[in-house]
Amino acid sequence: MIITKNTRILSIIKENKRSVDAIAAVAKPLQRLRNPLLQKMLAGRTTLAQAAKIGGCSIDELAVALKPLGFDWVNENESDEQGAFASTPEFILSLNKYPKTILDVREDLASGQDPLKKIMAAVKQLPEGNVLEVINTFEPTPLINLLSKKGYESYVETKSENEVHAFFKSKSGNEDQSQALENELPDLCNEEDFLEKLRYFGDKVMPVDVRELEMPMPMVTILESLSSLPEKHVLSVTHKRIPVFLFNELRERKADYLVYKAGETDVRLLIWRN
Repeated sequence: MIITKNTRILSIIKENKRSVDAIAAVAKPLQRLRNPLLQKMLAGRTTLAQAAKIGGCSIDELAVALKPLGFDWVNENESDEQGAFASTPEFILSLNKYPKTILDVREDLASGQDPLKKIMAAVKQLPEGNVLEVINTFEPTPLINLLSKKGYESYVETKSENEVHAFFKSKSGNEDQSQALENELPDLCNEEDFLEKLRYFGDKVMPVDVRELEMPMPMVTILESLSSLPEKHVLSVTHKRIPVFLFNELRERKADYLVYKAGETDVRLLIWRN
């Protein structure tokens, strides 16, 4: 199989399941791919270039590790583009005919600000038939998954390791969908209720601090911790922002949670399974 910097990790795993071990051996943080739940979330949207960035290694190192398994690396400019449009949405093939709203959130991320409110506002205000283009430093998998469930098509174009363009277009009118997106936002609890629930679990508390992790690793780390959480225990998460895209994943896993905002960059979460 020929691979390029934009080849999805899921395609590589489907071709040869041993690729998970090969990738994990080179990029230790990607040992998470051995977890079936995290593999499903990460691999489908993560390219080889993004995997290298997350794993703290070079694309060349990944290519060398995968070569014995039958994967041949080629520069994207040299690769055969046959079938490249097979999975490309129609609106991308005729992108020039659609009005676009462009939103660059790289400076927000660089300054530690959460661009979520800005993105959600842009989605809500997006006129019917228009395309939203979000410029990011990584592929916003949680956003793609969430908007997909609300009836939005998406397409991702990786310009470089630090520049990723994600395009979104509603398959129909998006007024009701925008309201549904607002409903994804969690209710915040007060400090008293938060501490009361924390005391309820006694010494069965697993602390997780994701404040220093780059996106999307905070959510990946939280879900990984949840998958190994012992029965009748709780995750006590310290975050620097409200991880809105996390809650849809938690609901799918039938997990309960409380969210307490202690400060502008101090968010506490309790996550448990009944």
